[in-house]
Amino acid sequence: MNDLKKLLIVITGIILVGIACVWGWPKSKPAEQMIIKCLNEAVSHYTDMNIKDDGVYSLKVSDTQMLVTTYMPEYMIYGVSIDEYTVPPGQIDETLTTEKEQDLPICNYANVLLYDEKADRFYNVKFKEKGSPVIPDFTEAKELAYELELPDIDAVEQISLKKNSDSPIVINGKDDVEKIMGILKGIKPTTKSGEIGTPVRVENIISADFIGNGDVICRLFFYEDEGEYFIEQTGNGVYTFSKEAYDLIDHYVPYVNYEPQEAK
Repeated sequence: MNDLKKLLIVITGIILVGIACVWGWPKSKPAEQMIIKCLNEAVSHYTDMNIKDDGVYSLKVSDTQMLVTTYMPEYMIYGVSIDEYTVPPGQIDETLTTEKEQDLPICNYANVLLYDEKADRFYNVKFKEKGSPVIPDFTEAKELAYELELPDIDAVEQISLKKNSDSPIVINGKDDVEKIMGILKGIKPTTKSGEIGTPVRVENIISADFIGNGDVICRLFFYEDEGEYFIEQTGNGVYTFSKEAYDLIDHYVPYVNYEPQEAK
């Protein structure tokens, strides 16, 4: 009797686990797979364009844009390319492509630059030709994430730090340079796109110029915005930054007694 009860408990447990897995699978489906499914569903409506009997027709870039905008309005196509997109654009451009590209068959290309408006994320989406009329068959989506571009540590001779409108402090001690570079490892991007120029309307901006051979080889801005801390690299994204890490940088400004030096 006890064995039968144990068996029933085991069977019940297996059933419950199975139900949980089935229920949870759609929710844990990667965003990339969902994008592929949605895009292919959008272009499957090409028959609404009354071209289903035209066996030689190829969907244009503008056709695909229209179908995606109509049936999957959370997605926007921002470009087409033979080559794969590897980084997100510095700013969102309102122009899709040139008029010439919009009139060409989309399958002249192999990749689209897709923007997910709800998630505020960019993706490179691969596709190939399918069927007749020729429509794109989307096969793979890859999120485009910003990466903080730092110079090689051996190339950095000194770091010039300037907070707000204060005079700059130049750090040229090897240990201090290595410590600051170490703080910046593993920085994660936010979902914000890159901005142009010095950040405005934010608090406690520290600009950092990494100098090698007399030239600025990298420039970063550290700042506070409504109690959160960020790093911005012009044209290359905005990154989250902990208060502790910001404070470590900030402590160099008033406390390191190096004489300011001008880059040659």
